[in-house]
Amino acid sequence: MELHIEHMPLVRPIPIEKIVEALKEKYKTSHFIKIDNFSLIRKEIRRVQSSIFHVGGHKWKLMVFPNGYKGCGDDHVSIRIVKQDSVNVWLDVELCIVNQLKPVWESKGAMALPPESSSIGDSNLITHADLERQGYLIGDCCIFGVTFLGVAPNAFGTAECFSLVEKPLNHKVTWMMTRFSSFGSEKAHHSNEFVVGNRKWRIQVHPKGFKEERGRSFSVYLVGNGFINNALKANTIAKFKLRVLDQVNRNHIEKIYMGWLGEEPDVSHGFSDFMPLEKLDEPYLMNDKFYVGVEFKLISVTDYC
Repeated sequence: MELHIEHMPLVRPIPIEKIVEALKEKYKTSHFIKIDNFSLIRKEIRRVQSSIFHVGGHKWKLMVFPNGYKGCGDDHVSIRIVKQDSVNVWLDVELCIVNQLKPVWESKGAMALPPESSSIGDSNLITHADLERQGYLIGDCCIFGVTFLGVAPNAFGTAECFSLVEKPLNHKVTWMMTRFSSFGSEKAHHSNEFVVGNRKWRIQVHPKGFKEERGRSFSVYLVGNGFINNALKANTIAKFKLRVLDQVNRNHIEKIYMGWLGEEPDVSHGFSDFMPLEKLDEPYLMNDKFYVGVEFKLISVTDYC
């Protein structure tokens, strides 16, 4: 008789929150990033980037490449530490992924980061197969980190959580522009502020075009306006669709953008050539009303943990 044995999912001996707390307490010159929804991230984006953090008197970012560096194969995970200011001394760093079943991590050991280099990394940190079968990826979540050797310790290590969310809360927003003819063509106009993810946004339009499209196109942008209270400030990756609505046939004009939006206020991405000015008529403009919208397909959320 053939015996069928089901594959049992791996289970952490302690909650992942306790693992992160223990890491911060023990490794005081380290920064860790817990990544949720890792399977979605592998499918949708090329890299994960941390917020800017401080260790050894300098600013850093940690980069994780779920499918390896570009051109280095796609069956493994790569990791890289990147300077965010000038560092004029040699430093030794160790890049790792944390095992969630036992108190060990996978690493190639210490690597020297010379003053003239802006970054250093491990292109073959771990294979996807080992990631999934050896306890590094449990519940679609994994933890990566960097430790700086020979620098003054902080009171505790630091950590953050990164997740990618499909169709987040309030993912579809529409701005009804009444009395459209009163919107002057000499400046940008903005919708009311709204929140998606942990960030505030506005829709921006230029009725007579922006930059090289001035006098030719209706321009539409999404503007990042800052963060909700106490949220960790970090670059946001988003996939969104900007829309002008057809009020008769529902044959809307839509364009998709996907990319990173910087953490600074008033960062914007969109299309200067969104639609030709000659289309600013029925069925899009009716009774002096015009509808512009945005629909988020994906958005990243970064928070303290």
